[in-house]
Amino acid sequence: AVSRKVKYASLGVLVLQNASLVLSIRYVRTLPGERFLPTTAVVMAEAMKGSACLLLLLIQHRGSVRQTAVTLHEAVVGQFGDTLRLAVPSLIYTLQNNLQYVAISNLPAATFQVTYQLKILTTALFSVLLLGTALSRLQWLSLALLFAGAHWVLGDAEVEINEVRG
Repeated sequence: AVSRKVKYASLGVLVLQNASLVLSIRYVRTLPGERFLPTTAVVMAEAMKGSACLLLLLIQHRGSVRQTAVTLHEAVVGQFGDTLRLAVPSLIYTLQNNLQYVAISNLPAATFQVTYQLKILTTALFSVLLLGTALSRLQWLSLALLFAGAHWVLGDAEVEINEVRG
């Protein structure tokens, strides 16, 4: 019962976080005046995540800075091959986050949010094609509904753009 409450609370928090993130970035990026650099926002977000991770590691090791440093050293330097393999997705993720700011600045918030959710569809397709993952009928139906909804919303957005261009 507790884990079910945690699942729904986590889902609610993620929905609020994703919706507020897009809306707040869109609002700030469309204000008149000088804009902040997207790279600065991305670096600051990653610095905050890194700080949170370090804090959690420190708490896990009961405040021992030495033990936290040893754990980090073992994970980063001790498993250097894994660290290098993670560099490619990390660079792609950084590029994606920078491009996200460009997209939010140039698209209506609803259009951005819908197209951004299509990453679920591409992830599922690559998972099936490249990793051989099997999806259930319900999962395929969910993906089809996601695609249909995105197609419908984007079609409406295109009509609105054409009406504005007149």
